[in-house]
Amino acid sequence: MGLKKRVLSLVLLLCLSLIVFACSKNSGTKTNTNSSGNETTGQSGQSSNFNETGFPIVNEPITLEMMGRKSPIQPDWADMGFFQKMEELTNIKFTFRIATSDDYTQKKQLAFASLDLPDVFYAAELTLEEEADYGSQGLLIPLEDLIDKYAPNLKALMDQNPEIKASITTPDGHIYALPGIDQNITSKTPIMWMNKPWMDALGINTPETMEDFYQMLKAFKEKDPGSVGDVIPLTASSADELRLGLLPNFGLVQDGGIYEDNGTVKYAFVQEEYKAYLKFMNRLYSEQLLDNQMFSHTWEQFVAKGPRVGILSTWPIVMLGFTDLNEALKYPVLPPMTSETNSKKLTQGMHEIRRGRAAITKENKYPEATMRWLDYAAYSEEGTIMARLGIEGETYEWNEEGQWVLLSKDGLSTTETNAKHAPGAGANPPMNLTREFFEKEGGNPVILEIYKWVQAELIPYARTPFPLVYFTSEEQEVVRSLKPDIDTYFKQMEAKFITGAESIDAKWDEYVRTLESLGLADYLAAYQSAYDRWAASR
Repeated sequence: MGLKKRVLSLVLLLCLSLIVFACSKNSGTKTNTNSSGNETTGQSGQSSNFNETGFPIVNEPITLEMMGRKSPIQPDWADMGFFQKMEELTNIKFTFRIATSDDYTQKKQLAFASLDLPDVFYAAELTLEEEADYGSQGLLIPLEDLIDKYAPNLKALMDQNPEIKASITTPDGHIYALPGIDQNITSKTPIMWMNKPWMDALGINTPETMEDFYQMLKAFKEKDPGSVGDVIPLTASSADELRLGLLPNFGLVQDGGIYEDNGTVKYAFVQEEYKAYLKFMNRLYSEQLLDNQMFSHTWEQFVAKGPRVGILSTWPIVMLGFTDLNEALKYPVLPPMTSETNSKKLTQGMHEIRRGRAAITKENKYPEATMRWLDYAAYSEEGTIMARLGIEGETYEWNEEGQWVLLSKDGLSTTETNAKHAPGAGANPPMNLTREFFEKEGGNPVILEIYKWVQAELIPYARTPFPLVYFTSEEQEVVRSLKPDIDTYFKQMEAKFITGAESIDAKWDEYVRTLESLGLADYLAAYQSAYDRWAASR
């Protein structure tokens, strides 16, 4: 073969290879369709259509796919006024893959496993592990540069509160999911409620110590001030709820057993303060001052006990079903108390930052436009109002005092009406729910009075036990492998100690040794490494 022919053959072979490569790439490219039916792919299609500021976000409409968890009382999101109004404003339309609760969790896991991803997760319920794993694998895209350029509302919040950035940045330095911010006073700490009519009937003052608390429960049981018969002085929907409400009185706040003490990570459920808590609860249980069905009752059975209960762990309106909301003011909050192991008032603090609420996947061909949509929908005042309250005139209105009032229409309750058009009514999308937003709630002075109680009685003593951290893949594997056995054993023994099936004094040392044999030291070491990394980033 001559030189010219060999060169020509090589050129033809190269051209053919390039054609095959281009075809193979295009065969895996997801396309989006504009209003004219024309397919646009990649950033070039976006750059000619995308507006960096103002509305609409895109000149020609685009359609993206959204996946999220909805409330059972919500309609299909396609019928929700929030998404319709956002489409009108932005020119971005969504198709939806939504489900409730466990069904959503399974579908989310399947989407990642099969690589059949939506363009965006919203009300995403992403776990810390999912953020870190799927972000590092490239299934979720890094968002920090998009936030800097196209999310002025979220960026302003992050500048005002550096805790936000520290709490949503994974160990590889990237942000893969957007948070919600919830400053609702009643979300900042667990609340327990006192039956004040019973206290007044017996001349009992608000307890200041755990011994005062015991004497109050004993009086409820023995004297039946409400004439209800078979009094239940204290109950909770679960051991977890009871522990959150009362363990701080013994000097411990914890998150899944984990807390930080002067830079050292510790496990709460082997401490002497927890042992004192168990002994107190066993004392209540043995004298039937603590509901003896607490470890077995269903939610429905628990709520039905409301009229017979002296100290409630769930909102009085839920357990007593008042037709007049003012009746709730007869059940003030139980304040923090001191005990033999704790001389200072203390209560559990909850984080305002709620992680894993939204994310953009690698399938999304319009990440800039999507970030602008999310920033307005989640972090602007107007977007948050619409996401949480719905459509003005349909699900809420403003009164003369400038307060928002939920509406009830078509025979539906305010909650059901609200859920028709607001994804934040029942689901957990990203929103910036400020304290000012909640204080503008009108038509319900009772809730504002409860806010005042919580602000005065609980918030000054609230302490969060552990920061919002992320684990490296190695730390995550340690936690994932050890946590199930540690949690299962701890919960089994807690029930046995409280009910008296096992003696606390006789079995305590064995209990601690068993937890240590389950890998407690390695478990804490993983948390310590994550904490040290978080502390160094501040």
